[in-house]
Amino acid sequence: MARHGLTIGLLLLLAVGLFLILESSGEEPGFLRPMAVLADGLQVARHHLLILIGLIGFALLYWRWRRMVVSRRVLAWMGYLGLISFAEELVFRFIAPQLLETALGWTWAVMVSNLVFAGLHYFTLRWQWVNCIAVFLGGLGLSRLFEVSDDFALIVLVHWFFTFLNTPLPPLARKP
Repeated sequence: MARHGLTIGLLLLLAVGLFLILESSGEEPGFLRPMAVLADGLQVARHHLLILIGLIGFALLYWRWRRMVVSRRVLAWMGYLGLISFAEELVFRFIAPQLLETALGWTWAVMVSNLVFAGLHYFTLRWQWVNCIAVFLGGLGLSRLFEVSDDFALIVLVHWFFTFLNTPLPPLARKP
């Protein structure tokens, strides 16, 4: 978990830094959508709050059905999943495709971004290839959802939902 979180955190800092440098250079790079698109996507609408309440309700029902105690650690895990979903979507669905578009064209920029996204799950979480293929395809689906809806908050919530389905509880602490 720490290896994945730190890797995504560093990529987020690098991507946002590069994005802001290119955005503030005074030139019109032509391949970056304005930061206003992201700001618009982060505005919380009523439907986002309803989706979030539904997701939290789903998680609580899941834990109750499994007869699990909702502890601070479990709630912190829920928060971590939200943060990692936000960071991964910002890097791999918003910034990376835009940075790669000039060199590769939009379709290949999205493909490469999602390949890196899936590859990171292989190396940082040590997932099996079949799971990484599912992450690649899921990333393509999220890219398409973002392209169609232009709703960043929605794709973060969808990402969080599928991440929760995959890992509804924090990993067990390793014993020495």
